[in-house]
Amino acid sequence: MRQRLYRSRHDRKLFGVCGGFGQYLGIDPTFVRIGVVLLTIFFGIPGLIYFLLAFIMPKEPLFTAYGHGLEEQYHRLHDLDEEIERLEKRALQQEVHRLRAELAKYQQ
Repeated sequence: MRQRLYRSRHDRKLFGVCGGFGQYLGIDPTFVRIGVVLLTIFFGIPGLIYFLLAFIMPKEPLFTAYGHGLEEQYHRLHDLDEEIERLEKRALQQEVHRLRAELAKYQQ
């Protein structure tokens, strides 16, 4: 399985970029952070690159951030969100129908 580069959700100080690089490279993210700070102090450019990567790199998916066992729970929660949205839409339609019936009484 190919490993992807993500911003870390659990090992982050600002945006999780250094944590993501540390996970991807298999090293302690603290070393990545120290390297970025030193390069920024001496050259200035890595700070700009860091903020660009913070907007370009995708966030780590929830089920990889907290363990593969939670992938099923994530999908159940997504299904639950869809069901709640469907019920809210149905309730809104019923309310509109009721209000139209009330308005029809007064228009006669």
